[in-house]
Amino acid sequence: MMRKYGAAAAALLLSASMLAPKASAAAAYTITPSSKTFSGNMMNFSTYNNNTKHYYLLRSYLEQLEKKGGGTLTLNGGTYTISNTLYVPSNVTIRLKNGVRLVKGTVSGTKQFAAAKSMFQLIRPSRSGKKGVYGKYNGEKNISFIGEGNAVIDMKYDNESIAIIMGHNKNVKVQNIHFQHMQSGHFIEMDASDHVSVINNSFVDSKPSPNRNKEAINLDTPDRSTKGWSQEWSTYDKTPNRYVTIECNTFRNLDRAIGTHKYSGGSYHEHVTIRKNSITNTRLDAIRVMNWSNAVIEKNSFKDVAAGDAKYRGILASGASNPIFQNNTFEHTGRPMQFLAAKNDGPGSQYAITYNTLSQKNMDALKTNIVKNTSETFIRINHFYNVYNDTIKIPCVIKE
Repeated sequence: MMRKYGAAAAALLLSASMLAPKASAAAAYTITPSSKTFSGNMMNFSTYNNNTKHYYLLRSYLEQLEKKGGGTLTLNGGTYTISNTLYVPSNVTIRLKNGVRLVKGTVSGTKQFAAAKSMFQLIRPSRSGKKGVYGKYNGEKNISFIGEGNAVIDMKYDNESIAIIMGHNKNVKVQNIHFQHMQSGHFIEMDASDHVSVINNSFVDSKPSPNRNKEAINLDTPDRSTKGWSQEWSTYDKTPNRYVTIECNTFRNLDRAIGTHKYSGGSYHEHVTIRKNSITNTRLDAIRVMNWSNAVIEKNSFKDVAAGDAKYRGILASGASNPIFQNNTFEHTGRPMQFLAAKNDGPGSQYAITYNTLSQKNMDALKTNIVKNTSETFIRINHFYNVYNDTIKIPCVIKE
């Protein structure tokens, strides 16, 4: 009887499996610079020309991936000139094969629209033209940019341009890409995003911005008053970033490597980890911390910060709460690190002064940092705004 009932049950299960719909495989597309757009879409547009053809090529596939609910777009080797903003929906991986060069186009070749100032924005195409559609961390999710071999994003020194703009996103990965040639913008602008990893990339060569404070990776809040964010699809709700990992990257010949240069009062970027990066030849303080809580900055190498000028720092921190900054190496840097109270000037100046909060554990961790050929061999802590005669000096490990 047991065997009879077992056979009957197996037959029933087989019948049910035949009736059940099969899960569809994730969409996967591969293109080259000479590919046609998806199904030939957009090629009959009056604005389709030699300047916009790669923009329309990638756009057509990203719009198709939105319809499919996600998938993979693989770019084979060659140069793709991107004149206008590409909007990336959820559950999409963009793979850049060895030899891919994504180049910022600076002209559109049409009078109907000018070339844009961003290359990618992480919002689905169908919502990109709408206002206030995303707040907090409720935007697009599960987006990856993965390079293989020598994959390049070249911003061509286009003034105030940005390679990747993310806001209100979850689960974003940027990996193995060589970013180069920035001017007065950012390679990555990150606002209101949750669980972001930026791993094993290089960010090299920028022209000086007017204030020399443009970070390769900028952590910001969507706040109209600070004027650091201008995407109208955002609700401008001042949401900070959280759980950000920036690890094993190279930064070279830049204003700054990583940082925040305007803060929203009471809003703190949470759990930012900056680890095992090489930072060389910055024009200003290499990392600028403003309103970061529970940040870890460890095992990074800083060299030639502001040409060794005694008044600049490897790490400058204001509004740091419970920071663990340890086991970093500073060479040919004026001050290895300084904590001081600060206040926005200009846009955002209505916010109160932001102060640092360090425990004894935090200060003990500071003692593990290593210095070589620096103007100062200690870390400065200044508690009061615009007061510098109260300096607490935390000694570093001196390396000959």
